[in-house]
Amino acid sequence: MIGKKILKAFSVLTLVFVFAALTAGFGSVYAATNTVLDVKGGQYVPVLIHNGMTDVASVEAYAQAKGAFVAINATYFDAYATEDQVTAKGGDVNVLRAFGALYGAPLNFPSGVLIENGKLIHGAGFGSATGQWGGYLGAVTKQGTFIVEQVTLNLGFIADGNKSTVWRVNHPSYEDTSVTLYDESFGRDVQLKPGDKAVIAESGVIKDIVSYGPVKVPAGGFIVVASASANVFYGNKNIDSFSIGQQASWSWEIDSPNGYNFKDVYFAVGSDTAKINGAGGTTRPYIGGTADGSISVGVGNAAECVNALFLDGGGSVAYYKDGKYLNGPGRNVSNAIGFVSTGQSGSPAAPANTAPANTAQANPFTADIGGAQRQFQAFLISDSNYVMLRDLAYYMNGSPAQFEVSYDANTKAIGISGHSAYTAQGYEDTVKADKSKTYTDTSSKIFIDGKEVTLQGYNIEGSNYFKLRDLAAALNFDVDYRDQQIYIEPENAYTAD
Repeated sequence: MIGKKILKAFSVLTLVFVFAALTAGFGSVYAATNTVLDVKGGQYVPVLIHNGMTDVASVEAYAQAKGAFVAINATYFDAYATEDQVTAKGGDVNVLRAFGALYGAPLNFPSGVLIENGKLIHGAGFGSATGQWGGYLGAVTKQGTFIVEQVTLNLGFIADGNKSTVWRVNHPSYEDTSVTLYDESFGRDVQLKPGDKAVIAESGVIKDIVSYGPVKVPAGGFIVVASASANVFYGNKNIDSFSIGQQASWSWEIDSPNGYNFKDVYFAVGSDTAKINGAGGTTRPYIGGTADGSISVGVGNAAECVNALFLDGGGSVAYYKDGKYLNGPGRNVSNAIGFVSTGQSGSPAAPANTAPANTAQANPFTADIGGAQRQFQAFLISDSNYVMLRDLAYYMNGSPAQFEVSYDANTKAIGISGHSAYTAQGYEDTVKADKSKTYTDTSSKIFIDGKEVTLQGYNIEGSNYFKLRDLAAALNFDVDYRDQQIYIEPENAYTAD
């Protein structure tokens, strides 16, 4: 009898241990519920959360950093530290061999395509010299709908009007003939392998060509790194064919069979598996769209979704909601998908029709700049218009009050250079003020012509917004309102009227 009691107690303890182990992030037990979110109606703002392309953190930490009500792990990444582990998981051990000594192991590089607020921040065309990545891409559009399809990413480096192939963006390449581009989204200095050379572009021109590292990405600029035998530039030229002072830019396009605009999105992430029109799928974390136009996230087979994108599984599974894990926590991950409550009607964060103090009211307006009509996707905060800094710089370019904008990722400082030409990033005039959105204080220090200044700014979905009149005073151009029209006058000095 005693033996049976001991055996029964042991069995219970074993079951408890097994259950605890399975719910501790090993990926074998899935949450029974999903979270359905009204993004289209303005109740939630979707965010892609990361710390650059080489850092990792827990989904909980990502959620807390953005104040997300719900968050889930996103893309695959290089999570393994040894060659045996990489091989066992079907990864490319050559990447670890080439960069393990330079970046450490695991490498933490994400996989596939990542787009944040309409800007490509990562694109990998593994093993291909065509500059293309093909896979499933899922996104939440600025209109609040979910889209997913199998796409192709095309990348280019343009020097003096000649376009050349780029293999990857913000993802180091090990092949002897590869060409990789890095911008500030990479999040750290770029390490060069023996034989690599790097073109450094800033303010739209090539500033330097170097063969040693690490190389710092210039604020607002980019770096193109060519491996030792990369004779893949236009005309089969190598990197030595370029010269300091040449005009330089880069481009990216998504070939979408359905004509989706992946530049008009809160974010987009890539994967190897999707459910389209109710067909396909697996049992992993997912984000998807329901029949009524809502967005759903969860772990499982996405039964409630018409379309869905399946995310990283296994030890990465982490589903966090309302301050606690429903699955996970799993390992630290490269990036996560989160949803921040705006507190609008129907949101669990606030009573119906009661917006919290940190909600910016959409207030787009048209201004006359030197006779040209420009629409600002502005937000109203404390009864003042706040405009995106880069939008203003883009519209003012070529005027007497033009200015350049840069960002130092290491010091987290915004730099404004007066009377300098602006370098377009490709996402200006694309972000839409189509509904109220949450904001936080801009944490970055601000420097104008090298001098630190105090400007009250706010961050909305990763972009910095400042009061129009504050910018006019700081940069010495005039703003006037007459005949029910806002006039921005770059040729006139600021007047406080």
